[in-house]
Amino acid sequence: MIRPVTLSDIWTLRRKPRSQVALFNEAMLVLPHRPFWFALRCWLEGSAQDCATFVYREGALSAVVQSLGRRGRPEHDVALMASYGGGNGHPTDPDVWFRLLESLCAEVGTARVQRIYAALPHRHDELREIFRQLGFIGYAQQTVLRLDGPDWDQGTTLAPMRPQSNHDVWAIHKLYGAVTPRQVQHVEARDARSWMLPLDRAWRRPYRNAWVLGAGDRMTAYLHRTTGPVGHVFSLLIRPEAREQTTDVLRFGLAQIHDALPVYLMLREYQQELFLPAGDLGFQPVAEQTLFCKHTTVAARRSILAPVLESPETHPPIPTISSRCEDGRLYGNTTGYYQQYRIASRDASAAYPSGN
Repeated sequence: MIRPVTLSDIWTLRRKPRSQVALFNEAMLVLPHRPFWFALRCWLEGSAQDCATFVYREGALSAVVQSLGRRGRPEHDVALMASYGGGNGHPTDPDVWFRLLESLCAEVGTARVQRIYAALPHRHDELREIFRQLGFIGYAQQTVLRLDGPDWDQGTTLAPMRPQSNHDVWAIHKLYGAVTPRQVQHVEARDARSWMLPLDRAWRRPYRNAWVLGAGDRMTAYLHRTTGPVGHVFSLLIRPEAREQTTDVLRFGLAQIHDALPVYLMLREYQQELFLPAGDLGFQPVAEQTLFCKHTTVAARRSILAPVLESPETHPPIPTISSRCEDGRLYGNTTGYYQQYRIASRDASAAYPSGN
């Protein structure tokens, strides 16, 4: 039996799961995902638009899948899949997770969520196959790097970056379009407004801020930081012709951190030229991910009542090209012009017979 989480299901999530897979994105790297409290939030809100938790129960076997909505976007990220209890005679974890994910996709689609994302680790081939069978498409490879050493570059220069303002969003979007493959742009479906920082970012967790280098069409770099109680995550956009400034840009971001929390950097496969300068600063790869996305079908409201008996529609006649004679004949038939002309001609012939 699969259903949205209820109050009786929440207590199951307090136990240690038999098996669990957490799919880490930027937010989950800096803000720990707690299944119990997340399920309680989903139960209280009662809507799948911002968060969703679905539970499978069959005898001693319980399983759960959770997804988190992206703020201001019709999108969800699959966050967790876990199984509790079970054993011989019960469905396997992949079978149960497949059914749960199938129900999740249908339910959040009904809640007008248009895209569902999942960052799957490379080592889980069976898990990736589950998502493929559900219609998820892999669109990019991502590497998570962690700052694990000294600054081997030993430089002191910082890029002259400034905080992002709302006036920069269009320039950032153009920079994103210039350095991101078309396939990725199509899947992520970002617009200029998606680069705006939330107004309540000062007290909302995770905390987000960003800096830019340049302005307008001359913008060359964009550095975004997500901060939470357990770490910081950077993401970077930079033009290929300005790649020699990568080290200075990253060093500027590190200079804004004033604690000892772990620092992560996320780079994708099409940013290969940034791996070397990041390694010079001490960033080392710790995880490889495949990014998946599924476009859901959004319900469209329309009337289910339609008239059964309708009068046939009247259509105007199709005009045709006619000759001049046909036009004259039609005009004569309509106005009686030719009939009058014939009568007048006959009277004239009678009054003036030929030969007189």
